[in-house]
Amino acid sequence: MTEIEIKEKIIEIFKEERQKPNENFEESHFLDFLTFPPHKKDNIKNSFKGVKKYYAFMKRLELEFSICLTISDLDKMYSIDGITKKVIERIGKRRGNIMIIKQRTQQKETYYIEIFFLILIIAFLIFWGINLFSVIISIAFGYAIYWILNSKIKSIQHDKKLKEKILAQEQK
Repeated sequence: MTEIEIKEKIIEIFKEERQKPNENFEESHFLDFLTFPPHKKDNIKNSFKGVKKYYAFMKRLELEFSICLTISDLDKMYSIDGITKKVIERIGKRRGNIMIIKQRTQQKETYYIEIFFLILIIAFLIFWGINLFSVIISIAFGYAIYWILNSKIKSIQHDKKLKEKILAQEQK
């Protein structure tokens, strides 16, 4: 693929991931325009909705181009030209992509925070019994456990799918 084709594909993915696909945006900080209303320059990660949109977009880029972005790559804010150059760079580093995805898939997940929240739920129910306060706290902590576990499961599924694509591409 040429640089122009890659840039066009990135813009296409960007429009699919945006809340308002056909709204105008500034190319210098286009990631802030994933949400509506758009965030101020380089502030997309300052809200839950913004973080969710940002990482969904980055994961789509990884799957589309069969690349692995490093943690430092994911921490940066890019212009369209900047992300295009980063994608081209990662496409050229096939061995690096394989190493990164193998590291990601070999990492063991820990469930300490989920276990801690579950123990808190049990402690609240034992200490206060079943009343309005303990039920509300239990629901809140239960939702937190669900949210964290759901995020981990989606990440594992993404990494598995990405690994399959990268290894299939390597065998060609």
